[in-house]
Amino acid sequence: MKGICVMWEPIRFLLFSTIETFAAFVLMLTIFRLRALDYIWPALFIGLIMNFQSFILREETSLSFFAPTINIILFIFLITTVVNIPVIWSAIISITGTFLYTLFQAVIIVMLFGTLTTEMQTSAEGSLAQAVTSAWVLAISWFLYKFNIGFAADYENLRFRWEHVLVIFLIIGVLAACTFMFYFNNFPLSILFIALASGMFLYYALKTEREYYKKP
Repeated sequence: MKGICVMWEPIRFLLFSTIETFAAFVLMLTIFRLRALDYIWPALFIGLIMNFQSFILREETSLSFFAPTINIILFIFLITTVVNIPVIWSAIISITGTFLYTLFQAVIIVMLFGTLTTEMQTSAEGSLAQAVTSAWVLAISWFLYKFNIGFAADYENLRFRWEHVLVIFLIIGVLAACTFMFYFNNFPLSILFIALASGMFLYYALKTEREYYKKP
């Protein structure tokens, strides 16, 4: 019975965290009137990468603070390379969406349990809070999209002339920095996950760059 519980813990964490990550992604795009469902598979793939990272790093107190930072960086690259939004706007969208989702989740947790504790991250109550928050966020996102409610902007105004090249160098730089940090802290799986995410981002970034220079 104990073995089953040990096996269920990572499955539970990854399942509910991936649902949560996808809901946050949908919210951040919908707020800015972008159709999130067009990017469902890349978003789910990166969501899994984020949550594998979080699961590995959460037991390492010296690096646990770094997981949310990695997640925001991955969101920025996801929106920049896959959704094809300029990097500055991608940062604004990612940070805004993450903040609003976290705020909404805090309200849900207080309403359900009356308090916020760090132990909830590894408990059934935490998974319940993730599921309830994600359901509400997806419902709100559907309502916003259905009635065309949200912020509209001319995203191209903040695109740099050589942004496609800059994004490629940023992806390689982040990959190198994370590889260096995880190598010296003995996290080989984290290096693999970051490399997979970087590979996907580079694929989309290079694809976008080729399409950009093919324009007449």
